[in-house]
Amino acid sequence: MAETREWLDAQYDARALVDDADAIIADWAARSDAVRREHPPLTIRYGDDPRQAADVYSPPPGGGTSPLVVFVHGGYWQALDKETFGFLAESFLTAGAVFASLDYRLVPDVAITDVVADVRAGIAELARRAPDLGARPTSIGLVGHSAGGHLVTTAMATDWTAHDLPADTVGPVVGISGLYDLDPIRRSYLNDVLAMDEATAHDASPVHMTPTGPGPLLLTCGGDEPGEFDRQQRLLVDAWPGVTIDVLQQEGGTHFDACDRLALPGPLRDIAVPLLTSR
Repeated sequence: MAETREWLDAQYDARALVDDADAIIADWAARSDAVRREHPPLTIRYGDDPRQAADVYSPPPGGGTSPLVVFVHGGYWQALDKETFGFLAESFLTAGAVFASLDYRLVPDVAITDVVADVRAGIAELARRAPDLGARPTSIGLVGHSAGGHLVTTAMATDWTAHDLPADTVGPVVGISGLYDLDPIRRSYLNDVLAMDEATAHDASPVHMTPTGPGPLLLTCGGDEPGEFDRQQRLLVDAWPGVTIDVLQQEGGTHFDACDRLALPGPLRDIAVPLLTSR
């Protein structure tokens, strides 16, 4: 099938296939409020903008250094925030990890290249602050959903020594319903806001970047999502042959509960949490 604008719009309009998207997001927010009340996070800032910050949730002191896991939210680079995803902290706190929900500036206030730079700067600041947080500053686990999947894989293709950090700052990574080739995005309705030209979409695409670490990388999307989301992750597998990549096939699941399954008993949580918190 030819990739017409109409076809691409339908493939990437994730909300159109979910009747209760707003209710799902509201439920995430309510569950996150409950987690924040039980485990008040520490806010770490990495820039002057209010969105250049991360909420850090720490497990009870255990006398050792904890793994650090950083979650990067989706929203097609133009919506949502770190507070909405605090509910994901519980599984990682139970596993003894420090969990950070990372925020970033949004398009159209900034360009997508600035969003990529924000996430890199946020991870770098968390790595520098890790000893104060009781966390390990290297082999940091990253997990991202949708646009966040794009952003955590750009972090895998980052020269951390240029940030005065060890080359192995980033360790295992999980991309959930991620976007790794931005050219189809550029040719869809999403670009009405993102305003990417061909060169920007190319340069910001992980499939055109060189990974700086061997992984492991776990990729997954919901079984009921449009085929483009599976094609996107297959493109990254082909583009990064030197990285240890596994693809988890999920039975059913939309663009929204594909992420929610990270917090619920089942294959994604059972695989992703141990992967990201390995010592």
